[in-house]
Amino acid sequence: MINDDEKTNDEDFNEEYSSADDDTIDETNNDESQTISEIDDLKSKNKELEDQLNNVNDKYIRLAAEFKNYQERSKKEKLRIHSDSMIDAVSSIIPIIDDIERVLPSFLDMEEKYSKGVSMILKKTHESLKKLGVETFGEKGEEFDPSIHNASSRIDGDGERTVISDVYQKGYKIHDKLIRPAMVQVSN
Repeated sequence: MINDDEKTNDEDFNEEYSSADDDTIDETNNDESQTISEIDDLKSKNKELEDQLNNVNDKYIRLAAEFKNYQERSKKEKLRIHSDSMIDAVSSIIPIIDDIERVLPSFLDMEEKYSKGVSMILKKTHESLKKLGVETFGEKGEEFDPSIHNASSRIDGDGERTVISDVYQKGYKIHDKLIRPAMVQVSN
């Protein structure tokens, strides 16, 4: 048999054990809820950092694209400026060439050495312009093109198409850019 003292000790033990279990459970629940709260905080901070990273990455990509576009615009602008400068320079030389071409026939009547000298100067000038990409156009017999030829007069011809019958001034262009249209007489 169990005496009353033993019963009391057992009851006291059970109560202590039961309350200790409750305390442990409460502490475990508190630890779990605190851990869950910390995880939620970390998740929200992680989300904020991901958003910040995406924003910075987006800004970087846009900046890189803008810089690439700037480089391309700058390159095109440099080419345009070079081309325009070339046209300006050649435009200032063309009247000199015109004068030499007009004078050349009068030198043919003089001594041969003078006419050869002027012919050589004219030839070298044309070669130099060709090296720069300058082309001349507007020769007799070519078909008339109003976009590059300026018809100053017209005569009746025997053909069906309009052709250049005489050239008053040669035309000049650099690649596809017109420097000066050819002044011509046309026949049709």
